[in-house]
Amino acid sequence: MSYKIDLGQWGGIFAVPNSVVDNHIKLAGESQLKTLLYLLRHSGEDIDDSVLSEALNISADEAANAVDFWIERGLIRSENGSLTPKGSEKPVQSAPPAASSEPEPPKKRSTAPSRAQRPDPAFVARRLNEDPLLAGLLQEAQRTLKKPLSHGDTATLVMLYDTFGLPCDVIAMLMNHLAESGNANMRNIERVGIRWADEGIKTAEAAEAETERMDSSRKAWGRVSSLLGIRNVGNPTKSQTEHAYRWLVTWDFNDEMITEAYERCVNTKGEYNIRYINAILQKWYEKGIKSLDALKEAESASVKPKTKKTKSKKGSVFSVEGASFDVSKFESDSLFDD
Repeated sequence: MSYKIDLGQWGGIFAVPNSVVDNHIKLAGESQLKTLLYLLRHSGEDIDDSVLSEALNISADEAANAVDFWIERGLIRSENGSLTPKGSEKPVQSAPPAASSEPEPPKKRSTAPSRAQRPDPAFVARRLNEDPLLAGLLQEAQRTLKKPLSHGDTATLVMLYDTFGLPCDVIAMLMNHLAESGNANMRNIERVGIRWADEGIKTAEAAEAETERMDSSRKAWGRVSSLLGIRNVGNPTKSQTEHAYRWLVTWDFNDEMITEAYERCVNTKGEYNIRYINAILQKWYEKGIKSLDALKEAESASVKPKTKKTKSKKGSVFSVEGASFDVSKFESDSLFDD
């Protein structure tokens, strides 16, 4: 006699560290938990921010910040582009799946572009000997980051300079800006540097304008998060800073209007939802409503007249905007009468 146990969806499982629930679940947000689960499920595979963005329906910056969240909390570490468990020298590997007689379907290969490859140590050493500006940049980086650079750190800076075409003075401005805001780690330098290259921010003037915008966005989020009582965990995401900058600077809403939109969001959705708040404020902005008094006036004008019920000798009569309906006459008529 043969026996078979069909585990169904439980036929393939992977491990999640106890500390995720014991120590971090209260602080971790939705995108951070989704990112960690995806990384654990696809351990051993080449995954970058664009892959996480497509798979989890979040922005690439949200994905990068989510990975940074777990790095900052010591659950994983990043070394030369590879994520490994804290205290381990091997890449994260998931638990082997339970035995199943059903063959596993082939994995679909992602068509998303992979992250640019960092140059090898021999190439880096040659470039440092050839270009004194690049050698000076590395010395500036050590002073800014206040630590010796690893081989991976050095390769990242060379990659931004050679592959992405960022001048040394622009990279230095980027590092100094991130250091002043307390976000100067090599992952952030790489992520923001690649974005600058993609957006054509390759001059000192453009970099200065962008750092001013980033400062304004960060300060705007600080004001909004304090106003709404939102506790920041790690660095704010790009979405958070962009929304806050739009509400306060572009749309020029005051604290009362932002608080009102937040309260309406919570009353309707039962939770804080930044996109829903943005939709409320966008509607008010498009209608030119910039104060609570103007909002109350606009909503009062749009309220539909209430239906009034009166009595007549024949029975109840409802009137709406001057039109009357005799309920007794309506009830005496049949929809099926010829």
